[in-house]
Amino acid sequence: MLRRARLLASLGVLLAGSAQAGSLNSATWFQVAQGIPLTRTFAQLSASGSSTGTSLAVNLSYPFFATTLFLPKTPNGTIDFAIQVTQGGAQAITATAGMANGMPGIPGTVVVMTALHNGMGVNASMFKIGSATLVEVPLSNGKAGQFTATFIAPLGQIHTITVDFYAWSHGSFVFTLLTSFGNPLPNVTAAGSFGLTPMGGGAVTLVSPSRVSIDGPLIHRRTAAFTKLVLTFVPEPSTLLLLGAAGLALWLRSQRAS
Repeated sequence: MLRRARLLASLGVLLAGSAQAGSLNSATWFQVAQGIPLTRTFAQLSASGSSTGTSLAVNLSYPFFATTLFLPKTPNGTIDFAIQVTQGGAQAITATAGMANGMPGIPGTVVVMTALHNGMGVNASMFKIGSATLVEVPLSNGKAGQFTATFIAPLGQIHTITVDFYAWSHGSFVFTLLTSFGNPLPNVTAAGSFGLTPMGGGAVTLVSPSRVSIDGPLIHRRTAAFTKLVLTFVPEPSTLLLLGAAGLALWLRSQRAS
């Protein structure tokens, strides 16, 4: 009985002094910009972090990326487009059950330019980037902010562009009344989640939307896009030991009671 009492006391000290924490086990970044997938894996993000039952802290670095996409004019169109997408940067992310944020926002740009017909291949046309930049749309993931500017559309008409950035959140976002060139678009919805256990394990899904508004005599658009980051944590070995010790303590108490 004395030995059992001493063991229970030792377990009580262990239970009182052990930290309940988890470590980042995986991180996956999901994003599409102008039809170009920008998804990145745990290894590509060089992500690390820790969690408790009520909070998390993660550091990651989105590797610099640049690509160009050519969009030939439609049968009724007048201009071939070249779209350049760049993105990259480091970020520190914090989140609790009530909020989330990233510092700084991971930057990038979508630059829409004219394209020139460089030649005709056997199966497809060949293009090169033209000399005129039509509009630059910034990208910023994880940090709230707003960008406004004017640009000159084809035929010399001045237009205004506004981009609203939203901070990381594990809540829900719904964007309605979206349009493209006067045509209605479906509503867009994205939802995060906060599923950490008391021991710091579990999964958290963060979403960071952006809304682009373009107004002018030729172009009128309301579009939305979402970036999603899925984080999973596992309890640290000391925390797992704590769980085992707690179970043993309960068993010893039940034995003593019997």
